[in-house]
Amino acid sequence: MPNILVSNIGFGLASPESLTKLQRVADVTLNEAAIRFTERDFIERIQSADILIAGTEKITRLVVESATNLKLIARVGVGVDNVDLDCAQENNISICYTPDAPSEAVPEFTLSLMLNLIKGISVSDRKMHKGIWHKPMGRMLSSMKIGIVGAGKIGSKVINLIKSISPKTEILFYDPYLESLEHAIKCDIEQLFRECDIVSLHIPLKDQTKGLVNDSLLNVMKKESYLINTSRGGVVDEIALYHSLRNNHLAGAAMDVFEIEPYSGPLTELDNCLTTSHMGSLTREVRALMEEQIVEDVMRFMSGQPFIRQLHGFNFSGY
Repeated sequence: MPNILVSNIGFGLASPESLTKLQRVADVTLNEAAIRFTERDFIERIQSADILIAGTEKITRLVVESATNLKLIARVGVGVDNVDLDCAQENNISICYTPDAPSEAVPEFTLSLMLNLIKGISVSDRKMHKGIWHKPMGRMLSSMKIGIVGAGKIGSKVINLIKSISPKTEILFYDPYLESLEHAIKCDIEQLFRECDIVSLHIPLKDQTKGLVNDSLLNVMKKESYLINTSRGGVVDEIALYHSLRNNHLAGAAMDVFEIEPYSGPLTELDNCLTTSHMGSLTREVRALMEEQIVEDVMRFMSGQPFIRQLHGFNFSGY
């Protein structure tokens, strides 16, 4: 039986039936300690693994090179920026993932952050818990111009959600791979940051996007505007954002993702920064779907069948 190492925390809780299927055909080692694997944790556990089922843990070159039997990395989630893809390709390791599963949950979560920010819900809640009766003055979506950076599966659904509850809201979008969208106007990225009251990020972490939202872009944003990031932490310069919020140039920000996770940095000190723990896609429905899809592709791999959700650019090698 093949050996499967599961580093992803909580795998099988949302879809126990899927885990049971896997355990019938493989020797599965779960992350029962519920800790986020470090490089050392991987190196201690991965030597005999044929297949790795992973979350957002960093799978570095050293980890891949330590895994001499590894044939497949199955990523429970939409992004693979945590994996050293060059090293995986050099070692003929196949990769599958679940790119479509979070595309309903993350837009809902993004909209909830947007409304939370402009209505002051979390700020009022924190004050109330301290015994302070605080009534912040809110804003209406219909009076605001919203910018969407990245209008793929998730960004385009955010646009549709906004339009469904606030048809009059003007929306701009920046996406180098899209020419037009039905409910939004395309513009360049600096215009979007300069004109919009709310900017929401929905882009992958690549060399071109790392640190994209820096001092320069933050400084052109309107005073008392808002930034939301539910994509990847590395696309925002967190120190630059901290200073922009602390100086009250931005009215607020909502960050669900961070360059280093778990996050405990200075953004948590600010009342005008809403911080959440990378939970945008964390719903029972999406989690169950991701587990089902990963198990399906892992079992197809073990039986020599092509993936349904193979990472583009990685040739299927079979088990």
